[in-house]
Amino acid sequence: MTHVNRKFREAWLPCWGSAVFLFDDILNESSVNTLEQRLPRRVILSIMATGLLSFMGILVETSLNVAFATLTHTMHVNLATIQWLTTGYLLVVTMVMLASAHLIKRYPVKTLFIFAITCFTIGCLMNALAQNFLTMLIGRLIQAFATGLSTPLMFHIILASVPRQRIATYNGLAAMMIAAAPALGPTYGGLLTSLWSWRWIFLVLMPLIVIVFFMGLFNLDLPALKPDDQFDGFGFILLAAGFTALDLAFGQAAQRGFLNWQFGGLFLLTVVLVLSYSAYNRQSQRHLIDFSIFKTKLITWHLLGYFLLQFINIGLAFVLPQVVQYVLHQSAFTAGMLVLPGSLLGAIAAPFAGRWLDNSARPIPIIIGHWLFLAGAAAFAIWGHQPTLLTIALFYSLLRMGFALAFGNSISDASRYVQPQQKADINAAFNTSQQYAGSLGTGVFAAVIGLTQQSHADVAVTTLTGAQIDYWLICGLAAIALFAAWRSYRQTQR
Repeated sequence: MTHVNRKFREAWLPCWGSAVFLFDDILNESSVNTLEQRLPRRVILSIMATGLLSFMGILVETSLNVAFATLTHTMHVNLATIQWLTTGYLLVVTMVMLASAHLIKRYPVKTLFIFAITCFTIGCLMNALAQNFLTMLIGRLIQAFATGLSTPLMFHIILASVPRQRIATYNGLAAMMIAAAPALGPTYGGLLTSLWSWRWIFLVLMPLIVIVFFMGLFNLDLPALKPDDQFDGFGFILLAAGFTALDLAFGQAAQRGFLNWQFGGLFLLTVVLVLSYSAYNRQSQRHLIDFSIFKTKLITWHLLGYFLLQFINIGLAFVLPQVVQYVLHQSAFTAGMLVLPGSLLGAIAAPFAGRWLDNSARPIPIIIGHWLFLAGAAAFAIWGHQPTLLTIALFYSLLRMGFALAFGNSISDASRYVQPQQKADINAAFNTSQQYAGSLGTGVFAAVIGLTQQSHADVAVTTLTGAQIDYWLICGLAAIALFAAWRSYRQTQR
């Protein structure tokens, strides 16, 4: 591609053309770019290796959502129990990400990558061969170590190796790889479950695991940032216990309701643990994350919006397959195909959104994304009581487009306002929040549907009732996320 053609594309297609320009840069390393330094191929392949490992972890997670109806019969457990294959997985991912700032500072990237892909392989084999729920749950928890490490590693490579003026673009590419997993996951899981067995969800990935392993082995080379960094073990235990207690609280709510003493007691325990950690962290000399980054209000508002986007995104990925299968009486494959267009649209839009932010003086794409996200959420709340395959696909596509514009760009914009030595901390903070958001979102929305399904009415009616409550909750949270985005936008103007 000639220099003249590049200029033509950027002149006439400022957003879409520049994204094509980016892909040309990545795929054709011999081309000349007079505006900005090219990234070494080793860096690009390192991003791809860690990104593909994250992709596989999220692919399995979202694939299982459409297989839950099958797994409840195979494993002889109810929906409130089987959802722990997702909730428990995301909870462990959250804990590993919580420790990722320390791990990245202390150990070389290649060492962490090899450990992560080994865990993923062991988990895949255990899940594929599992004969009962407990074995499968243990396999999922082992797999969680892989995703918990690979996603922060990918963003660490980007923040450490990519020029500042291109960070949003490459974060967009990273978001595209991660977003492609929810796009393909329901279809992938539904197809394999319908044609053969849910066990093939894990077995099909084995050849790709081998490819990713060698890609990372020969290209990852970032050293440890601070080999003598000390881990805050007591603080980690307090926060991990708080996260676990809150997930367990909503697990109890799914089975016994929100007014039972188990839910109230676990929720109170969560509050005590979080307050205890807050008091301890002010006195401790060791810190899991450098919380001084949140003295910048813009970062705090970005984190709130980022958390709520993922809370809704993963939670809705649980709700919609239940509606399609229990209410519309469609197959797992249909449930997967229904969300495919919106998920693919969001995945493709992510790098374009990043390039747009890189070329903007203000984070306008984030505001537009939140408006679209709220519009999709409102559509589900208003018209979700009469679902059809077409309306679900359209509403979800609108919501996913908004997610693509706002999600990856939130961490990109926030990272502009921290010192270089705090990059690992903001990476850990945002990735921990988005993973726990997914775990908590699944638990909360599953609790609502599980509670309504306990009545003696038809399961289609009770599932739709629970889904409708979830839709209105989603709409309210999307409005709060938009407010947070607007506050962060105002901070950038100041």
